[in-house]
Amino acid sequence: MLGVALDRVVGDLRLPEAVRVVAGANPPDRAADGWPLTPPLANRFCHLDYTPTVDEWLDGMTTGWGAPPPSRAVATDELRRSASVATVTGFIKTQLNLLHVYPEDAAATSTSWPSRRTWSMLAAALAHVREDDTAATQAITFGLVGEGVGIEYLTWRAAADLPDPAAVVADPSIVAWGERPDRVWAVLSGVVGWAATRGTVEAWRQAWGPLLAAAEHGAPDVAAAAARVLGRARPAKAAVPAAVRTKWAPILVAAGLSEAAAA
Repeated sequence: MLGVALDRVVGDLRLPEAVRVVAGANPPDRAADGWPLTPPLANRFCHLDYTPTVDEWLDGMTTGWGAPPPSRAVATDELRRSASVATVTGFIKTQLNLLHVYPEDAAATSTSWPSRRTWSMLAAALAHVREDDTAATQAITFGLVGEGVGIEYLTWRAAADLPDPAAVVADPSIVAWGERPDRVWAVLSGVVGWAATRGTVEAWRQAWGPLLAAAEHGAPDVAAAAARVLGRARPAKAAVPAAVRTKWAPILVAAGLSEAAAA
């Protein structure tokens, strides 16, 4: 099953890209010869507990168990993906101990728990969820990183109220850069993700605007850390904008961008 879930291979057959892997099971204590999922396999799924209500059973019997309603998922794009990644990385930046938490209770290893893999899965999945779809957001979060850690993440995310990365690039003044460092990091992470996703020289150069604004208005250390990440996403032959080179030369050197600054 690891090969099916991770490599998408069944025997000699590689599953087409359009195929989605979905598994269903009764609780181990209620299944014939049931057993808990192994930790590696469990950590590759989003776990959604479902117990049908009496009304749902009655409706199903009445309607002949018709097809479920259409998915509430929405199409994603580079902006939504960047914003989603920013909320996850911003939270982990403040809670490094929650990046990978292997459950102490053996039974819990067969359910959802936070790891590098499930945080990445969460960022990808939430990019397909509407902002006002609280139920889906909570279900996916709990299903991937667990309820306890999931509550912490959703609480932080709601308090951060992160702006659209594209809007920050267009006008860095919309952000109060002297606020909480964790929020500033999340905002800049979104900007860096926006630039990296676009992959163009123009986008990379534009992303320096918010970093410079953060450095000049109370968050130089956070901006320097974001500069190192942005530096790793530098397109070929892209040069740091002149305004940044003039005001921020020491930080560019520390970020390993002296060559780009001199270009």
